[in-house]
Amino acid sequence: MNKAGWAQIDITPPLGLPMGGRGSRFTPGAEVIDPLLAQALVVADDAGRRLLVISLDMIGMSYHATSELRFELMAATGIGFDAIVVNASHTHSGPMTGFEGYATLKAKPRQMQAYEDDVVARTVLLAQEALARLAPAEVWVCRGMSDIGINRRRRDAEGNMGMGPDPDGACNRDLWVLDVRAGDGRYVAFSYGCHPVLVYGYAWDGISADWPGVCRRRLAEALGPNAQAQFIQGLAGNVRPRQVADLEQGIFRKPTTAQDHVAAGGQIAADVLAALEDGEQVALDLAAAADFALLPRDADKVLPLEHWQALAGQADELNRHVGAYWADRLQNGPPPAKVVPWSIGLVRLARGHAIAWMAGEPLAEWLGLLREWLDDENLIAWGYCQDGRCYMPTDEIIPQGGYEVIPSNTYNKSGPAPFAAGIDEVARRAFVALAARLAGSKS
Repeated sequence: MNKAGWAQIDITPPLGLPMGGRGSRFTPGAEVIDPLLAQALVVADDAGRRLLVISLDMIGMSYHATSELRFELMAATGIGFDAIVVNASHTHSGPMTGFEGYATLKAKPRQMQAYEDDVVARTVLLAQEALARLAPAEVWVCRGMSDIGINRRRRDAEGNMGMGPDPDGACNRDLWVLDVRAGDGRYVAFSYGCHPVLVYGYAWDGISADWPGVCRRRLAEALGPNAQAQFIQGLAGNVRPRQVADLEQGIFRKPTTAQDHVAAGGQIAADVLAALEDGEQVALDLAAAADFALLPRDADKVLPLEHWQALAGQADELNRHVGAYWADRLQNGPPPAKVVPWSIGLVRLARGHAIAWMAGEPLAEWLGLLREWLDDENLIAWGYCQDGRCYMPTDEIIPQGGYEVIPSNTYNKSGPAPFAAGIDEVARRAFVALAARLAGSKS
């Protein structure tokens, strides 16, 4: 018999903490536009095996922080480490969690550490609450489509890869929905890959869950007083909201009011409700496996000390912090990372229903590769799991350059070099090994 339990809490930070999603810039949060949430879902199958999915409205945390959280969750719930997934919505209008991963010599504010410590402690209690509510449940897996996202990598007139809407670029329209009913309660989880970056266009220092928060509220209103909706971020690394795409000019216009994120959230809420009309009821058959894929950096492309020293002397806040950090590190160590330990995992929800999850900001192209490697056209993928930092391009993307390949790597401490060619094969071997572990698990 399937069982499920769920719960949520408010994790809106105090005002004054630096905001995330801005690189090494430190704008303090000045107003709350809408609350941030932490949400937990526990499901259990007939054999008593359990899966815990935590969703957090934040830019992301460091792997060190989420591994500590998962350890505490494992101790508090008895659910195995590999069967605990912590997903960040990646809202750019939340606090600068994962501060220690940013390329800056600035010390992490004590108030930020206190906030993260509080979120970790309360999330453990949240998971225990969800576990205490575990009850017989019916589970449906629903699949739909949404067009709220569009690829954001576009070449300019000179042929350089920049930031602009590309309707022909990779963007996964797949909308995955989990519909769980236990007693008079209903839980709906939905996963889609698209950056929540609309609110900070008009409220740079405003705290908000962005369009996912709007969608959750719309779903709760539509599904009734005992319903909870949970967002799980997908492969959003190179996907932005279509709502602000100006295809004629080839730019993303800047939002000036709340209208854009409300419209995007409302659109995907309608898409979720449409998907709920046609689902497949499943008998849970849970299994989970996780590991690291060690993706190599191209050490030959680390720019010389003089480049970073010049950046450190600029007036721009981001360049100044990034330049100072890498200038100091190249002179005093440690040396730049040779590999990025990419946290990855596979979850079997039921027979024929598998989920691949990845840390960092995976680009949309990964889904097609995963489906090919694992011979599973129904596979879905979640990004921003366990660690929300570092863009994850594929071999196809690396030679194209652009923000996700080069500049972004300098903003976090796992840089500053881009990834080396060959990461596809490293990832393929790691995921195939995980699939073999799942295939060998008892059912």
